[in-house]
Amino acid sequence: MTPTDPGAPRFPPDHHAGAQRPLPLTSAQRPLPLTSAQRPLPITPLRIAFVMPGIGVMTRGAEVFVLDLARALEQRGGFAIDIFSRGPAPAPLSGQRVRALPRDTAAVNAIYGATRLGRKILDTLFLDPLNLEWDTAALSAAPALWRSGYDAIVMEGGLVGGWLCRLLRLAHGTPWIDIAHGNSPKWEGAFARQRPDRVVVFTAAAAEMVQARAPRAAIEVIPHGVDLERFRPDVAPADLHGLGLARPIVLAAGSVDPHKRFDLAVEAVARLETGSLVVLGDGESAPALDALAAARLGPGRYLRKRVPRDAMAQWYAAADLFTLPSRTESFGLVYLEALACGRAAVATDDAVRREVLGDAGICCTVEDPLDYARALAEALVRPWGNRPRRQAERFPFARTVDAYAALLAALAARRRLRR
Repeated sequence: MTPTDPGAPRFPPDHHAGAQRPLPLTSAQRPLPLTSAQRPLPITPLRIAFVMPGIGVMTRGAEVFVLDLARALEQRGGFAIDIFSRGPAPAPLSGQRVRALPRDTAAVNAIYGATRLGRKILDTLFLDPLNLEWDTAALSAAPALWRSGYDAIVMEGGLVGGWLCRLLRLAHGTPWIDIAHGNSPKWEGAFARQRPDRVVVFTAAAAEMVQARAPRAAIEVIPHGVDLERFRPDVAPADLHGLGLARPIVLAAGSVDPHKRFDLAVEAVARLETGSLVVLGDGESAPALDALAAARLGPGRYLRKRVPRDAMAQWYAAADLFTLPSRTESFGLVYLEALACGRAAVATDDAVRREVLGDAGICCTVEDPLDYARALAEALVRPWGNRPRRQAERFPFARTVDAYAALLAALAARRRLRR
């Protein structure tokens, strides 16, 4: 700011002999304008709608993240969050129930999987079971979104949700955000081409993927973050005494479905001389996984169970190593949680996993059971020191919340200026 600026401080004349007036600031000396992250948040709470139909009925990483983010935004102040979901929003969040065609509806999945050609056609038209749930949820939420005058909308409502948000922006100036929870170039590219005010991705690799499919999309990279207070190396480990599990223990966690591919972990652990696999999760593939583990690992080398999220840190601490051989991940928050508890990880070899794990894990060809087993064996004996924790500390959840708060505040401010 120079003395000629309207808002510059005015210096009275100095009548003392020899006194010199202050020199104008050079361009290098002028204070930089505040970034969006540094600007103070508005006093009047911003009303933000999150449309996420799976909340209250699913416990996938996407739903867990959105709930953690919504709670943190309200706790920091300046935001009033409404959750639109099939299930109830957990207290203290407020929410509205929506009607949707559940992704696990038997009739829908029967039609979807009846023939290979039919499945391909439905995929091409974005009429698979998951997109149908999103689309019907967006239609159910539409009247309330239209009436309520939200300052911004975070939409997980498929293409129909994108069309609805474009209409709301045209009619009311409401900005909207697409958080790219998936890692499918086809899906994420199609949603990004609906021109949300911001497409949020979690990694640089995801940003490149979306940019290639939607060159005009406004993309912002906001990595997931881990709660470094909840997940830490000195947490008390879960009590595994009496379970009869052979050491070392390889831990895996997530929804037990074809995408997570826990069967690959079973095959890899079976090739180790000793050790057990513990899978924390449930899902459609659970019976088949349990049968495979019984045949390949036998008694004393396998356990699968569901545990509450609040107990996850204790289970990470009780294990010797973490693994997740999923087909794709948009980020993979469970890797960070394990690293924060001081446990290294073995993962599928791709750009996202390499970015998340850094030097605190091993990426390998998990589809090859011998290569996967070699990676597990090497990870179990390598002296990792504090590298896992240091890698996790690069992704604090507080920084993630700050970035979303700044983005939402900036978009809402633009809307209010236009009104």
